[in-house]
Amino acid sequence: MPMWVSCLRASDAPRAGAGAGFSLLELLVVLALISFMTALVAPRLKNTVDAISRSGERAEAARQLARLPLLARRAGRAIVAERGQALTVAGMTLPDGWAARALEPLRIEASGYCNPALLEMTAPGSRERWTLAAPDCRVGDAP
Repeated sequence: MPMWVSCLRASDAPRAGAGAGFSLLELLVVLALISFMTALVAPRLKNTVDAISRSGERAEAARQLARLPLLARRAGRAIVAERGQALTVAGMTLPDGWAARALEPLRIEASGYCNPALLEMTAPGSRERWTLAAPDCRVGDAP
């Protein structure tokens, strides 16, 4: 009975790892695409972070202005700012770089009653007009 034996040549045998993994060129293309997408997204992400920061500072400034009736009641005296005068009150701390200036006379009675007023709020890179509404100094954007 004849027996057939076949031997594979070394060039015909499957190599270990053949077809597995990525070539250097494929890896470089993927890295180039990732860096390109990062370059497109990074500036927008920074602008978003800055906008969120400004939003938080704006909300804190509004909270500080809304506290003015409480500060007047605690001090037992009226808070007054004439037209064009900077608004500085003990106990009111605006965020860094922020300032408030009365565009029309501001008066908050010792009882906490807030007369309507118009303020100019200055922040780094922006300037806005805000209103304080009677009777509780509710803060709003000026028309």
